[in-house]
Amino acid sequence: MNRAHDIVQLDKEVLDMIDIPKWFSEKEQLFATVRRGKPRNPSYLPVGLRGEKRQERFAFEAPYNMIKRTIHPWELITRESFRFNEVANYPVYRSYQKARLLLKHYSWGIGGSLGFELAAKQAAIKPTSDLDLLLYADTKEKLPLELLEKQAAFFQLIDVQVITKQGGFALKEYLEHPSKKILVKTDEGPKLTTEIW
Repeated sequence: MNRAHDIVQLDKEVLDMIDIPKWFSEKEQLFATVRRGKPRNPSYLPVGLRGEKRQERFAFEAPYNMIKRTIHPWELITRESFRFNEVANYPVYRSYQKARLLLKHYSWGIGGSLGFELAAKQAAIKPTSDLDLLLYADTKEKLPLELLEKQAAFFQLIDVQVITKQGGFALKEYLEHPSKKILVKTDEGPKLTTEIW
């Protein structure tokens, strides 16, 4: 099953089915990021192409039969960038290395530009990139609250999204207002709710 933040490698024939944006630069292999949403046809998957700039994003739906493989965010946490020597001192990469040490006993994954680079082996991060970290927790008890408190300075600097069966929500918002309604991203769209688990 494919979920938001997964990276999928697609058959390049899918490009013949869409109106490719001018900024898109075709590579040897075609990768896209799974996004939230309900496809018009259940045999299609909502995905997005990314360009070199933050604003270069293109959403479309790809047929499941054109998915060659899926890479999940939690499969990326042992990988190094294919251009390690170039990016090792980028703030986003240093944060990634620290997260690997801190979260080794928890269920987590990498999204965003770093996740794409680790999965696709295509350059995506820059010195200004942020770390998009995903924490998987089906119950409140699975959140590493003690660790989050001890390492508050570190976790305040990165974008942490908690992924549950209901969808995804911002960790910072939850910690600030644990008993109030918060915004949960779901396949049906964003919902303001207390039903986050």
